[in-house]
Amino acid sequence: MSVSYLEFRESLYPQGLFSISQVRLYFPDFNRDNLLSWQKKGYIIRLRRGWYCFREFMKVPEYNFLVANNIYAPSYVSHQEALLFYGLIPEHIVDSTSITTKKTAVFPVKGKVFKYYSVHPRFFFGYELKEMTANGFKRNFMIADREKAILDLLYIFDFYKTEQDIADIRFNEETLENDINWNRMEEYLKRFDIKILEKKVRLIQKIHQL
Repeated sequence: MSVSYLEFRESLYPQGLFSISQVRLYFPDFNRDNLLSWQKKGYIIRLRRGWYCFREFMKVPEYNFLVANNIYAPSYVSHQEALLFYGLIPEHIVDSTSITTKKTAVFPVKGKVFKYYSVHPRFFFGYELKEMTANGFKRNFMIADREKAILDLLYIFDFYKTEQDIADIRFNEETLENDINWNRMEEYLKRFDIKILEKKVRLIQKIHQL
């Protein structure tokens, strides 16, 4: 069965990115040589093995979140990238950072590094769906809520230990005070049940007088 690019685009464009298995659902006899040809023509971009996207989507600011969720699943965006998204830290983050229940992994994708940090399944919580509009189509991506993004950062990166280490993160004090649900934070701390993590949160509260 011969598939034209226009047919292919009409079927898969609303998804933005797609896997080989998804292509097979639409076109069971699809010839994978088409993908190589369309890559050479610049119609589509290979993200990693088995995953592709339409080139127009690479210009959408939040599209990296959708890429991060899909090329290594299950996962949700967290750590510094989520903190930057919420305005909790000032630095521009170059790498994409996510939490996964699979093995820790790193994938370079078109000049950006997608990092995935492994956690036990019982720590895989505290994320939510957010909607993005990309080229006229709405898609959802998974990202840690504010409280979980903070805890993921402090849990994964154990070099944040002292009061000075925590201060060096440069949390936005106004955002900490107005946008963090501290009751939820306490609930999450109970679920972690890790003393050193609780100590780090108490240092945040002490530094910022919360």
